Amino acid sequence: MTALSRRDLALCAALVLGLGSASRVSAQEQPELRIAAIVAVTGAASALGAPERNAIELFQKTWLPKAKLPFKVTVVQYDDASDPAKSVSLVRKAIEEDRAHVVICCTTTPSSLAIVDTINAAKVTMISMASSAAIVEPISTRPFSFKTPTSDKLMLQRTVSYMKQQGIKKIAFFGLEDSYGETGLKELVPRAKAEGVELLATERFARQDTNFTPQALRIRQAQPDAVYIHAIPPSANLAHEALKRVGYAGPIYHGAGASIRAFVDIGKNNVEGAIVGVGALNVYDQIAKSNPLRAPLAEYAALYDSVYGQGKVDLFSGQAWDAAMLSIKGYRGAVDAGTKQADLPAMRIAIKNALEHTKDYLGVNGVFNLSAEDHLGLDKRSTFLSQIKNGQFVLIEE
Repeated sequence: MTALSRRDLALCAALVLGLGSASRVSAQEQPELRIAAIVAVTGAASALGAPERNAIELFQKTWLPKAKLPFKVTVVQYDDASDPAKSVSLVRKAIEEDRAHVVICCTTTPSSLAIVDTINAAKVTMISMASSAAIVEPISTRPFSFKTPTSDKLMLQRTVSYMKQQGIKKIAFFGLEDSYGETGLKELVPRAKAEGVELLATERFARQDTNFTPQALRIRQAQPDAVYIHAIPPSANLAHEALKRVGYAGPIYHGAGASIRAFVDIGKNNVEGAIVGVGALNVYDQIAKSNPLRAPLAEYAALYDSVYGQGKVDLFSGQAWDAAMLSIKGYRGAVDAGTKQADLPAMRIAIKNALEHTKDYLGVNGVFNLSAEDHLGLDKRSTFLSQIKNGQFVLIEE
């Protein structure tokens, strides 16, 4: 080997090393969206948290690798065990240690409300998977709070209107005694009054309760035409079973908290005939073919079922999925607006501002039109009514 060729080899080696170093720098400089997903995988709300966790993993492991995004996405997941205090602690960790741009949290209304002050102080966008309108209202005190599920208000508008159509004039409320149940009752009272439906009785219970007989007996004695249950499984099932056990034979309605396979799997024949407020994802293959949501719903359901099993997709997985997709949309908008990606506080605010300009986005929970005045952005197109027949959610009103 000549001296010249040795020099050439040395130059080539230096060039290769230099290119490798430049490649590493380029990878390090690639924009990165950091999402922290805090879900109730265990605890009282685990029936809802499990499909939400599945959706986040589907997004992370199946969708992201094929998405070809112009930025990197890192997702960290935590289980808050359905405990609002733990939710607050994990949100702080996500903000301070993980330096998250967006926090997807929480599964429940109590946890979502508990983290509002922490979110506001850090000026970090939070996208909740819980239903209460109080999570995003009033906007003046919740400027960084968004949510993906339809609101109790919208669902109860449809539910009580349907009750009236069925000739129901007197009802009883049977719900959780926490902030989720309180929101349901708060939205039911004016809606019932507006429709001329009388609220005869109000009974409450805690998530950990197992004996619902005393409340069920009082409801039966009030002789309502129908009972509305505002709870999640297994509480929703226990309340339903108690009513039937004490001899109540009228129709039993449930809020969207029961629109999950666990409600049917736990209740089996006992919940046959129950009328349940659901999202489009529960009945995606039954809604009109002309509905603009049908195509994105079918696409998501096929993806979810391909990983977790045929017929497993439900409303709560969709709420997490929409939260993840809106995170992508918000970050892309912040980048397009020219925000300096190295400036974390500025990016966090820019993501919030970008989300407020979301128009006609076809999610799996409905058509999102977000603004500075509306951090839910859904309308009545996000609500449906179903009846449990042969263990399935069967559409009865679109």
